[in-house]
Amino acid sequence: MNRRDDHRWHDERPNTQNQAPFPTQPSGASFDDFDQFPSLPVPENPPQQEAHSAGQTNTKAPSLRWRRLLGQVLLTLGLVVLAFWGGWFAHQYFSRPTFDINNQSRAYSQLIQQAWTEIDQHYVDRKAVDYKKMSYAAINAMVNSLGDTDHTHFADPQLAQHEDQQASGKFTGIGLYFFQDPATQQWTVTMPIPNGPSDKAGLKPYDVIKSIDDVNMTSKDAKLPTNLVLGTVGTKVTFVIQRPGESQTRTFIVTIADITVPNVLMYYIPQSHIAHIQVVSFAGGVARDVRDTINKAKALGATKFIIDLRGDPGGNLDEAVNASGLFLSSGNVLLEQDSSGQRTSVPVNGNPLDTTSPVVVLVNRYTASAAEIVTGALKENHRAIVIGTKTFGTGTILLPFPLADGSALYLGTQEWLTPEGHFIRLVPGDPNSGGITPNIQVDPNLLSMLTPNQEQQLHLSQQQILKSGDTQLVAAIQYLNNQK
Repeated sequence: MNRRDDHRWHDERPNTQNQAPFPTQPSGASFDDFDQFPSLPVPENPPQQEAHSAGQTNTKAPSLRWRRLLGQVLLTLGLVVLAFWGGWFAHQYFSRPTFDINNQSRAYSQLIQQAWTEIDQHYVDRKAVDYKKMSYAAINAMVNSLGDTDHTHFADPQLAQHEDQQASGKFTGIGLYFFQDPATQQWTVTMPIPNGPSDKAGLKPYDVIKSIDDVNMTSKDAKLPTNLVLGTVGTKVTFVIQRPGESQTRTFIVTIADITVPNVLMYYIPQSHIAHIQVVSFAGGVARDVRDTINKAKALGATKFIIDLRGDPGGNLDEAVNASGLFLSSGNVLLEQDSSGQRTSVPVNGNPLDTTSPVVVLVNRYTASAAEIVTGALKENHRAIVIGTKTFGTGTILLPFPLADGSALYLGTQEWLTPEGHFIRLVPGDPNSGGITPNIQVDPNLLSMLTPNQEQQLHLSQQQILKSGDTQLVAAIQYLNNQK
């Protein structure tokens, strides 16, 4: 409490009402500043407590001086303390960011900064404060809130480098594409890269991943499997998988290696003059590879084509546009829509290769992104029949934004629509949204999915393929065999 707020402070002031004024200084008398006061005349009937005998030294006066001095010191200290606390409270009040709901971007970004500052300054367990972990978790949470499932994402420096390499078609890894089912939270193999380490080890599409190196994969965050399988050449990674239709799990050991992705594979079926062409992904140069493969197939006698996009995770937009243009002489490949709703047509590139031969596009639930662009372009321009199941529903065009520490944000900056203006983006919680619906619905046989690579290795005839159990490929062959 401030001394001035105590009523006793006022009571301690000297009583001067009944004191006579100081007399004029007599000749010869002296004052040593205020160290000695002259004796005062004694008034009539002086108060008992103020009485002094004539000739006595007045000891009350020095006491009065020190009391006044003490009061001034205490007052000064009080003002200093008051100024300090006033400044502190003012700093706390005025430095606190205002929450302007009319500018939500600024208001909530300041909210994040405020939370960071409070944790940084006040959290008790300092060893637990990991700034890198905090920042990466915050960025991941922001990205996941956007709902652009399995497309818009954050990559740490190691993963960002890996994704850049993957886009080029050359990288170090296990050669496996996988996907987390949003309903079951299970991680499923969508496609082992042909002749890659996972393919050689025996992993197959639709295998459910139970664990990787003893890490349980149930309900793990979206990018964790990729982080677990990154490493140097020669590193061994242990998978425990559950194969559909089997009661016991299987264990596979996959060795990390340098991989060059064979993005386009072809198997020619001479009995029906059908070329089965698989596009593994739309990495750089794929459209050129598709052109070369079609020409090669035609040289062998192919007159009909199966473009197999099952398990294709997508890739480069330009490659998808160029690949679509191989089969189209006119029309749009897709429509782009920005955040303001403005739509821009993306036409074919005017460099077609074959605009008349019968074409079937094979798709499944793991056909995504650029592979869906090709599917939508050929379907809605009435250039191909689509057979299989509804595609994944990646409806955004992804652009990388490098961050300061080598990490990166991969953001959907535009939405894409089919040539007829249909949205294919998957909306979380809406099972009817997302994907391209095939012309002919054929469910897959989860135990059998043939690739041109397997057909080539086994030298399969058309009859053997028809008996393979690959229901979607069989339907495609049967459809084309009915076309003249």
